[in-house]
Amino acid sequence: MDDLLYQEPQPGDVEDSGGPTPSETTNRLIARCLAAATGVLDAESLRQALARCTLELSAAKGAFATQVGEEPGLLEALPEPIEAVLDTFDAYGEVLAGACEWLTRPDPGILRQAADSLAQAYLDLNSALLAYEWAYLGYGDEPHAALNLMQKVLAALHQGTMEDARFVEILDHLWEHFEQGIEVFEQDSDPGRSIRGVRACREAMEGIQVMDGYLAGRDFNLLELGFAQFRQGCLLLVEQIQDSTGEALVQAPTPSPQVNWVIHAALAVLDGLSADLLGRAQVWFEAQLSESYFRFEQCATAALRGPARVAEQVPVAREGFDWLNRALPLLRMGTRVPDLLLRAIEHLEQGAGLLYEAWMILNLYEEEHTSVFCPRCGTSNPQTHPACTSCGAELVARAGQAVSVPGLVASSVPVHLQRLLEACKAAETGRMGPEEFAGILAWAEQILKEADLGLTRLPPEGSLGPEVAEALRELRQGMAEFRAALGELGRFVRDGWPVHVTHGTNMLIRACDRLAEVQSRAGGA
Repeated sequence: MDDLLYQEPQPGDVEDSGGPTPSETTNRLIARCLAAATGVLDAESLRQALARCTLELSAAKGAFATQVGEEPGLLEALPEPIEAVLDTFDAYGEVLAGACEWLTRPDPGILRQAADSLAQAYLDLNSALLAYEWAYLGYGDEPHAALNLMQKVLAALHQGTMEDARFVEILDHLWEHFEQGIEVFEQDSDPGRSIRGVRACREAMEGIQVMDGYLAGRDFNLLELGFAQFRQGCLLLVEQIQDSTGEALVQAPTPSPQVNWVIHAALAVLDGLSADLLGRAQVWFEAQLSESYFRFEQCATAALRGPARVAEQVPVAREGFDWLNRALPLLRMGTRVPDLLLRAIEHLEQGAGLLYEAWMILNLYEEEHTSVFCPRCGTSNPQTHPACTSCGAELVARAGQAVSVPGLVASSVPVHLQRLLEACKAAETGRMGPEEFAGILAWAEQILKEADLGLTRLPPEGSLGPEVAEALRELRQGMAEFRAALGELGRFVRDGWPVHVTHGTNMLIRACDRLAEVQSRAGGA
């Protein structure tokens, strides 16, 4: 932060001798605000200082946004810490803008308040950046955040880009983490799991002690030896966490945490670690796979009778299960023939990808048929809720029977869906920028307004039959879903994050499916 916002002292600037923050730049700006409030610094000098700091802040925010945007998958993996940093950048900018008001309204109270707010804004920004840094260090393909962190540390040490003090700080942080892990496992109600968990934590800590010896003679062999022991402890620890929760806490490389755990256990064997870990992971996974397939078969028949886009996912899911089953014998033999483990990993990744693809469609269908969207704000609510959890508006339960509605205007929305979906795809893949996409959204919002106007021409609900009135409420709910989808897509225009396009597209498809369903009912009128 200081490097990005550092300003060389300018002629006539008020120098500070310390301040309320660790940032010399922020302390200097606070001193100038207070000096201007008492008349020691003229308005032009303060204006220049505020302008310089505003430009530097904007450049720092832009550099951060570019950095996180250029690394594939980072925005989706760390949305909260990234958003927190961007929010604190904006908060700092709002304080600067507030200080600038003094230039047109020279009230000393404005600058005194700005001086206090600048200190808090910097501390908040610094905390957000530190939280993001730790989250980023723990982000990666390894099954434990500490392993991802140490992979980055080892790379930095080999490249000579990490200072000794930072290395010691990280080791101390990890030591405290595993000490807390020991305390947690010591209180576990399962004696066996308690012993295994404590043993895993202690093995990781012994690896930390070995890595700490690197500083004595810059011995990279010692560093790698300590990391191997550290990794073994971390993998054993993940296994214990998995055993206590019933699900592996591994987020990469596939969308399935259960599959990922087996993949990482196989990779550990390829790296020379104990094959016992893979054996236990395989036994656990086979039980998980059998249970998942049993549940799938229970709903497959109903899915085949459902809408086409749902029925099409049944063979996709079957193929996914087939790939996973093909991997099992390769895993069994892979401890003796390592090349077979590589083929097993490929099968696992293929199967997990196909199952996730099918699950996404089936899940959207299930959500569509078990949720009620608020007609006022568009928020999704469980069917059992009588009122919206967001705005309190009364919710309308779904009608299961076919109805007919005279003169419906639902067709005015989905008829243009293809153009909007093509624009979403272009924006998601980077072929369309936020400005051009904003024009498409403005056009879609106009279509929605015309549809809203069409609704006003329908007779009052009190003059309609029960089934027609119910269908009309369904139509309004579909319009609310469409409006919520456009709102999510609009967030991409504001911050440029493609994840909003992905979410908005899914919402859009659900909304238009509902409207098309209501329209098909009207066709029988």
